[in-house]
Amino acid sequence: MLGQKLHCGGAIITDQHVLTAGHCITFGVHFHDLTVNIGMHDRLDTNEYSVLNVINGVKHPKFTSNAVRDINDIAVLTLSQKIKFSDRVMPICLPDEDMDFKKVPLTVAGWGKTRQGALTSSRYLLETKVTLVDFKKCSKSNIYRDNLVRDTMMCAYSLGKDACQGDSGGPLFATHDKTNNKKWYQVGIVSWGIDCAKPDYPECGRQKDILVSQRIVGGRRAQPHSFPWAIAILKNEKMHCGGALITNRHILSAGHCFKWDDSRLMKVLIGLDDLDKLDNVTTRSISKVVIHEKFTSTAVRDENDIAIATLNESVVFSPLIIPVCLPNIDEDFGDWAGIIVGWGRVGVEKASSRTLLMASLRILSDEKCVKSELAQHLKPTMMCAFSKGKDGCQGDSGGPLLVLRPDGRYLQAGIISWGIGCADPRYPGVYTKVSNYISWIHQHTSDGVSCP
Repeated sequence: MLGQKLHCGGAIITDQHVLTAGHCITFGVHFHDLTVNIGMHDRLDTNEYSVLNVINGVKHPKFTSNAVRDINDIAVLTLSQKIKFSDRVMPICLPDEDMDFKKVPLTVAGWGKTRQGALTSSRYLLETKVTLVDFKKCSKSNIYRDNLVRDTMMCAYSLGKDACQGDSGGPLFATHDKTNNKKWYQVGIVSWGIDCAKPDYPECGRQKDILVSQRIVGGRRAQPHSFPWAIAILKNEKMHCGGALITNRHILSAGHCFKWDDSRLMKVLIGLDDLDKLDNVTTRSISKVVIHEKFTSTAVRDENDIAIATLNESVVFSPLIIPVCLPNIDEDFGDWAGIIVGWGRVGVEKASSRTLLMASLRILSDEKCVKSELAQHLKPTMMCAFSKGKDGCQGDSGGPLLVLRPDGRYLQAGIISWGIGCADPRYPGVYTKVSNYISWIHQHTSDGVSCP
């Protein structure tokens, strides 16, 4: 648990150790932040389980990650006191090297979300049956083929059955005829996957939570060109703002990026990943900027903070240059998982990133947003998002706040607008709510070609 929130799963392997995923103690989450619930079935029945603190957490020394997958995604947590075993609390066995589970029914268990896009995790411990998928079939998708590591990863799947958000770190387990099917062995650790129970996307262990990144503070390096609509706006050759390509001629960004600056001194980098590698990057100047007519600004916040920049020449769509999709009018994303991307500063008083970074955030409902310490400055056209240690920062302004739809397409839910500090837990980041401006956006981009 991370505070009162379900964070990851795990399995007891000794009377003082829990086996989980390495990414569960990475990306701004320290093992000291976690507690472990022992003997739990019903998350709301606090009388049935004990809560122990974590005094140490060690992930594999060769753990690495990108925007899609984690390699050597394994960690051991040491508990603050020893567990008393009973008929309700027991350790799981670890398999011998010669054990084969290829044709054995497997079980995955956890309290994670019951479907992609669900707002809450399960109250009760759930389990489902899956089977191992051979490496060739698992590599059928380009995403998996490019990210699977044969020696350290395995795929398991059954149509309509899968692990999901919150199950990360949990056990994949089975019995074995070597011990007459009387002992349970942990075969795998839930690590990563694309969506939840999606056909042809077997669970290879974590959801693309890239819902799963440093404003961008506290995040991780984005896989190169995994967000092909993200653009950088430079002024006098320095990072100025972010934005998103919404048609072949138009960039959606923040009004304050242009209100007090001359757009003629700016240039737009499209298809960019690394600011030090510009050979294949498309560069455009800005021929026109439309700032929302009701844009206003105070010392703290900007209102109606949205603008459309028209490129001097249209771009040709390619695998590296794709427009982002827009939400429906007034579509609400409260309690959704969101992603911000940008090349902004990685902290207050720190330099901008040279490579595209991403961070996963939780979009707050309007009700939670107005209960924050920013309440007096908020308007209905704004939205809040926050996750411990993660935020946008200077230079990310104008960049997109994204959500992943169940059909696999990204929508731009917000525009990075303003905040107090960077990743300050008292103040969530504030974003322009794009769904409030759909008609306005269409009005000013009618001459462009958008997402089909």
